[in-house]
Amino acid sequence: MDKKLLCYIISGVIFTFLAGTLLHFTYKWSGNNFWVGLFSPVNESTWEHMKLLFFPMLFYSIASGILLRLGPDKSLSPKAEGNCATRSISETWISFFLHLKNSYPCICLGNALGILLGTISIPVLFYTYSGILGTHCLFMDIAVFFLSIVFGFACAYWFAKTCTGRKFAGFFYSALALFMLCFFVFTIFPPDLGIFTSAS
Repeated sequence: MDKKLLCYIISGVIFTFLAGTLLHFTYKWSGNNFWVGLFSPVNESTWEHMKLLFFPMLFYSIASGILLRLGPDKSLSPKAEGNCATRSISETWISFFLHLKNSYPCICLGNALGILLGTISIPVLFYTYSGILGTHCLFMDIAVFFLSIVFGFACAYWFAKTCTGRKFAGFFYSALALFMLCFFVFTIFPPDLGIFTSAS
């Protein structure tokens, strides 16, 4: 098992869980700002809560994707006059991203598929457990959120290692863009369906 890829995945899980948790409150904190509402839940519907995984994981993937595609480069190594601690941290950072960039050419595609599958797993898990129990509770909702994040990044890990579906990359990236567009449109004009109905 590649420890650097695993570290990248675990960091993504932690970031997405923490950022998604904060995102749950940002719409209210912003005074119901329209633009904030495009990226964070505006009500308690299942659809709106899918944003909690989608956008933090997308941000993590884009940020890391920029680093992977535009750098780092060995020329960024600190100058000799830098202190030992600075050199050590910088060299470790450079080594980490160079390894991912050179070893996993499909890591960005893996992230895209992970976002899609992780986001879709939220309603699947939610309606499965609430259908079995006949109700839902906060603890289980949080568990669904966390498990969906883990599932999404597990898929990203697998796709990054295997490059499965690489020839359909354009389709998957288009699906990701369409999903994001749907979040924007359905926040403003939610269809009259159960998944868009607020639980409170």
